[in-house]
Amino acid sequence: MTELLVQQLGASEQRVRLDAILHLVRKPAVALTPAALEALVGCLGSKRKLVQRHAAGALAQIAAHDPKVVPALHRALESDTARMRWGSAYSLGLIEGALDLRVFPVLLEALSSSDGDVRWAAAELVVRLGRKYPLEVRRGLLGLAAGQNVDGCKMALYCMRDLKFADEEVCAQASRACLAATNHVRLAAISLLAHLADGSEQSADILLRCLEEDRHEGVRRAAASALGRLKRSSPRVLEALRRAAQNRNDSSLSRAAQQALARLERI
Repeated sequence: MTELLVQQLGASEQRVRLDAILHLVRKPAVALTPAALEALVGCLGSKRKLVQRHAAGALAQIAAHDPKVVPALHRALESDTARMRWGSAYSLGLIEGALDLRVFPVLLEALSSSDGDVRWAAAELVVRLGRKYPLEVRRGLLGLAAGQNVDGCKMALYCMRDLKFADEEVCAQASRACLAATNHVRLAAISLLAHLADGSEQSADILLRCLEEDRHEGVRRAAASALGRLKRSSPRVLEALRRAAQNRNDSSLSRAAQQALARLERI
């Protein structure tokens, strides 16, 4: 039976692999042989997301009864294949108590993935990890945000926002990102600035520049909304928002500015 299971888990046909994985899910308390465990972990490197996801779920269930699973996943984090590394990190995230800093380098790599599903799933795990290890995760995210990978920079900014990192170095990185060539990075930077706890004059100045000078209409709208969240009703901010609220060429910008003014009036 074990030999057949190993063959099925390694089959090229997706349906065969899924059936074998589901067979294991129905009997999660049964300890796997080393060969079967290796074959199941190997499914994490599948090009089929469905196979990868079901294998991760099966490993998480089996891990509750089989102490060999977590060490096998740690070994797979060192795989030469990016999909295997990511699948292993994702699996560890499903196992209670298994998510630690050994997974972090793979998660940073996944934040730069060209696959949006992978990026956002990795971001969720990074935020969880950041709540346990804020210093290490903050350092890694700042490094990624300063790098050349556009997706990685964007996702690092969103992660820092969700983790509520709000020190001077984070603000400085967000400020630099507001000058990025890619509007998606600028939008992420604005989102981070809007959630900074200090609502500093520096943040307001950066957002004002985005509102008044950015070439992308979506960035201008986001900057208007962010100014309303900063809780800084300086004359310059109010004047810029009033001008934007009267913009007849961009009704969405006008609406965003009006809403920001309404928020500031309630302060």
